[in-house]
This record gives sequence, C-alpha cells and structure tokens, in this order.
Amino acid sequence: MFGRGKSDAEKAAAARLRNITVAAARAGVTVIRDRFHQAGQQSIPVDGSRVTIELGEIARKRITATRVALIGIFAIWAKKDETKLYITIENPDGVLLYPVSAGKEPHARVFATLVNGEATGVTKPE
Repeated sequence: MFGRGKSDAEKAAAARLRNITVAAARAGVTVIRDRFHQAGQQSIPVDGSRVTIELGEIARKRITATRVALIGIFAIWAKKDETKLYITIENPDGVLLYPVSAGKEPHARVFATLVNGEATGVTKPE
C-alpha cells in the first residue's frame, strides 16, 4: 500500500544478510546493518568480503600481511594463542582479524561458507 514492494533480488539479499548476521554472531564476529565491526577498527562492508580461517597453531608459524597491516612491525614479536581460531575478513576497504575460541570452529565454517558463497575449510596442522 505505501511505497513499493521489495523485488525478489532485494528479498534474497536481505535473507542472505540475516543468515550471515546470525552465523557471524555464533562465530564471534559482529555485524551491524551491512558491515563487519570490531572495536577500534574501521568497519568494512559484508558485500565483497572474503573470510579465511586458521587455527592458532598454523597461524603462529607465519607472519601474515594482515597482522603486519594491523599492528605494524610489532607483528614479528606478537604471538598468536594456539587455543584460538583466527577469522580474517578481507575486503578492498580493509581487513579485520577476529581471534575466537577454537571451539567455535563449526560456527566459523558456516559463517565463512555463507560469506564466501562456497565451502571453506580450516587450515589445520599437517
């Protein structure tokens, strides 16, 4: 009656964002409206983002460009907690790194799959 109804594409996009928001909350990631948020960091949009997941054991063995971008040269001495899971969200607008409990791995996989649009594995020790 008032305004126009949403198109099927708009409804699908809204449903996708709702699913991502719920999965993100379960994985320990904050989504407000259509952006990923982390305290003290610039928020980045959900659209166009890519999620990667690493267990702390693997992440500790290398210094990522993400870590250098986030904490500068001090990344060389920063240690990663091996009981953690690291969710990295990359977007042309920025990068966010979320350390979460390794127990949230199943939720993190679902979250990454929803954002990436494909099944995402977790990098595990060899």
